[in-house]
Parts: sequence; structure tokens; C-alpha cells
Amino acid sequence: MFSAPIADLITGLFSFVFTIMIFSYVIGDNPFFRVAIHVFVGLAAGFVTLVVFEQIFINKLIAPMLTGNWTQLAFLAIPLIMGFLLLSKVRYQKPGRWVVAFLVGVGAAAAIAGALGGTLLPQVWASINLFDFSENQSANFVDKLVEGIIILTGTVFTLAYFQFGVRENATKPGKSSVLMRAITSIAEFFIAITFGALFAGVLSAALTALVERTHSIINFFNSLFFQ
Repeated sequence: MFSAPIADLITGLFSFVFTIMIFSYVIGDNPFFRVAIHVFVGLAAGFVTLVVFEQIFINKLIAPMLTGNWTQLAFLAIPLIMGFLLLSKVRYQKPGRWVVAFLVGVGAAAAIAGALGGTLLPQVWASINLFDFSENQSANFVDKLVEGIIILTGTVFTLAYFQFGVRENATKPGKSSVLMRAITSIAEFFIAITFGALFAGVLSAALTALVERTHSIINFFNSLFFQ
């Protein structure tokens, strides 16, 4: 009766059922949607736990302890002690405080370095490179100049808005200067365009997922009954 293998049949059936359960949220929150979400969250938690256990505990801790030399064991003792002290915060607060402070400091340093190296400096260099016309032909000189001015204006006014406009509105609500009101209006225009583009990207991704799921269901029934 069925031309598809039994494994593909079971996989496709579960995929179809859970897809319908997720789509049922269109008619409102219901038990089928909540069951599907709980199953997905449980599977994700189990998968993350398995990956952490294999990639960290097995590969980074147990395997080096069994096969490593004394130097590797000495370096392993530091994170091992810090891990035990961090776990001790479940019952005792003081031993793990310096570990938490260390983690917060490292996280703050990584966030600052990431913001500088991944956002601020690339944006500065990208804005500068927009006005580099040494390799551009004279035909597109005006286009490149207008593009550079628009991007530089959006960058400067948006940074000024978050650095000065928000602070001034917080300290002196309703008493912003004419200059700050002009900067705020221009910056909000660029921010609105950015949020609109982000929303369009999210909506496009959601529609792509919807089309992929619909196409998967159609292929499942085609392989089930017509092949």
C-alpha cells in the first residue's frame, strides 16, 4: 500500500503532526500547540545537554585527564576548582563569588572587545572607505558620493541621538533644544528604516519557513501515496 520505507513514513508522520500542531496557534493558544512547544523545548534542552557533556566534559576534561601529561593536568586543575566553587553557590555563597566576578569581568571584556572589533571600528572604516574614490570610475562618482553621504549621515545622527538625545530627554523631558530635536527627527527616520528592513527580513524568513514546511508536507504525501 505504501511505497515509502517505514522509517521515512514514521519521520514524515511525526513531522506532519507537529507541523499541524504548531500551525494550530493560528486559531489561538491551545493544548496541541503547548504540547508541541514543550516537546521542542525538551528536545533542544536534551540536545544541548548532550553536546555540552560530550564537547566539554568528555573532550575538554575527562579525556585530557586520562591521556594528558602533568602540565595539562595542572592547567585543568584551575577550571576544575573554579567549577566546583561555582557549584558550591547552591549551598554556600562566599566560595563562588570570586568565580562569578571573574566570569562577569571576562564577559564584560569580551563584550567590549566584540563591540569595538565587530561593530564600531568596522562601521568607522566602512564610512571612511565610502569616500575613497581612487579606484572608482568617474561615471559612478556621484552615486558613490551620495551613498557615502547618506550612510555617514545616518551613522553620525544615530550615534548622536543615542549619546545625547536620549540622555537629554531623560534629564529634561520636553525641553530639548532645536538642534537636538532636529537630530532626533533625522535619527528616528534612519532608525525607522532600519527596523523596517529588519522586520522585512524576519517576515521573509518566516514565510520561507512556512513555504518549506508546506512543501515538506506535500512531498510527504506524494512519496506516501503516489510513488
